[in-house]
Amino acid sequence: MMIVQRVFAVLYMLAGLAKAFPQLENVADILQQAAVANQGTWYAGATAWLAAQGTAVNALIGVALFASGAVLMFNPRWTTLIIYCQLLMMAGFVTILHRAQPQVILLDAIFALAALYMLRQQHHRKPKPRTFPTRDFSTPTLASAGLVTPTLDGEYDVVIIGGGVSGLAAASELTERRVLVLEKSASFGGNARYRAVNRLKFPIAGVCFQEPLPGSFMLQLLKKIGLSGAYKSNEKDTLVFFDTFLLLRCLGEVVVGFLKQPVYLLKPAVWRLTGQLFLHALIGKPYVIAAKQLGDPIFADLYAFLDTFSPRGERYPSLPWTPQSAWSKANMALLDTIPLYTYLFEPHKLDQIPADLRPPRKFGKLVENAVSTTLRVECLDIREVSAYVGLHFLVGYLRGNLVTLPGGNGSISAGLLDYLEEQNNVRLQSRVQLQTITPGGDETVIRFSVNGAASEIRAKQVIWAAPKTHVPTWLPTLPKEQLAAIRQIRHEDYYLANVLLKKPILEHSFGGYLIEPENTRTPYYWSKAGTCLIANWMDNHLSAETGVLTLLKPTTRPERQGRTAQNEFPALQQQTYVEIAKVLGNMGIDADIIEDIQIWFWPAGLVTSVAGQQAQGVFHQASRPFENIHFANQDSVGIGNIESAVLAGLNAAKAVRERLAMPVTPAEVMS
Repeated sequence: MMIVQRVFAVLYMLAGLAKAFPQLENVADILQQAAVANQGTWYAGATAWLAAQGTAVNALIGVALFASGAVLMFNPRWTTLIIYCQLLMMAGFVTILHRAQPQVILLDAIFALAALYMLRQQHHRKPKPRTFPTRDFSTPTLASAGLVTPTLDGEYDVVIIGGGVSGLAAASELTERRVLVLEKSASFGGNARYRAVNRLKFPIAGVCFQEPLPGSFMLQLLKKIGLSGAYKSNEKDTLVFFDTFLLLRCLGEVVVGFLKQPVYLLKPAVWRLTGQLFLHALIGKPYVIAAKQLGDPIFADLYAFLDTFSPRGERYPSLPWTPQSAWSKANMALLDTIPLYTYLFEPHKLDQIPADLRPPRKFGKLVENAVSTTLRVECLDIREVSAYVGLHFLVGYLRGNLVTLPGGNGSISAGLLDYLEEQNNVRLQSRVQLQTITPGGDETVIRFSVNGAASEIRAKQVIWAAPKTHVPTWLPTLPKEQLAAIRQIRHEDYYLANVLLKKPILEHSFGGYLIEPENTRTPYYWSKAGTCLIANWMDNHLSAETGVLTLLKPTTRPERQGRTAQNEFPALQQQTYVEIAKVLGNMGIDADIIEDIQIWFWPAGLVTSVAGQQAQGVFHQASRPFENIHFANQDSVGIGNIESAVLAGLNAAKAVRERLAMPVTPAEVMS
């Protein structure tokens, strides 16, 4: 890129110097010729005035050409502005001179093409590396409590191991019992936490959830903790950042979509978007930004298909699948053995699928990229996740409305904590180092230490609400089949970046999806941000002067093999800077607005379901009660979202209540 730019930089500087030598180029004479040739045109007066000021115009043009060439040579950040000025100057030259000197059209066309090429490169120009205040992966804020821990009771009705959303949700259902929640970290919340800057809350882990249906378990939980009316919906405030050239390559798909819904062609916004697309393709801007609603015609066929599986209908692909589900086990198993990619984009392989379950047609490339981006938010790979699980996720997270709270899902865990701290029967204990768990039919003995002080307690019922990755270490006597199922469950790392800004931007938008093709040659492409959320929109009543953008950077297994960045913070931070600077630059915002970039690394933070696992009953087998131990975490369902974590906690609490209400029989222990 710089070779072309420097060649033309030299040409511009030489052209500027030539203006000082009339024998090489006499601008005054050229303008006099143009004044004669342009008589009778709408710009004749301007030409005559320029001819009258020939000497001054010559000097001005000479300085402008030389200076703009120097800018191209040294390539400062504002080079883009100079290239636009050069294009404007060339347009003026051609208008004024084309009658007197027709050769100017060809000459300036060459320079204009070069300018467009340089613009394209400038819009993809990487910013110079910067040093930010944060120099390593961030960690959750420590609890404010000191090292003095009140003595624990020796026996509890229920002990919950793990203080994430699953464990806290389970505890909130058992407040009539003596409950102890044990958490290894210094604070509670698991993968649902937030931080604040200048009172502006921003998520550092989970960020949003599906809009709760009336009477749903999520709405009941939110009502319990006083948050039922506190969330905001993205229904009308979501942006889509389409990769310009991906959108251009899929132009046929776009045109067909709009022709099927011609009413959209009457919307001025559609034509503005069309103009934006061709302009950005011409000058090389990386993204075309549109309101999510403008993409509805493009995705109309997919949306119509997903609507047939709505949660409000009888064909919702619920997780976990139960015999009470509207789906037969045979149909669930059939779709669970087919990758979602095959289901949506390879119709010739679907002969065994019942006609009423098949997509209406093969969907296009733009739809494929949109679906892939949506799935990546939860570490799901379109070629590995099953059609059944993929439908479950897309119905809620692509077709349905998402909602969020100030601070994201961290507000839910904070609300649960506040609720539980008011309950006399519930004890919350952090900084726990587990030592042994000895299960029994009537009670389980748990030994652990807190701040170096050893404790031993007995529990009538236990809920394991920590990730199952640790279960084989603490419960090696589990049945072999159950241990094998637990080891089959995939857990993915993910990263979340918070970009702290000097001032807020896009305060009236939930955020945006970045729909762009994968590029395996891009550094850290496997943790490419697919979603950007705006804390100021979530908490806009504060009128905060600080801005925070949250970038989800999940990883998917095939891409991250041997490439985890947990020890490469500076490089990952710089890549995040490049990504967000590209987005900001596309909107005309200088990257200097960025004050800091914090990145949160959550190892094995999300569970992912692979085709066939639901049909094989992997998650059901892994979550079977053992003695008096029940399991509650999102790995109980096989999909990593807060709804599954809450549901697993509620189901475990229900099972515990039933066991505490009746004596345990040997048959029940062995079941």
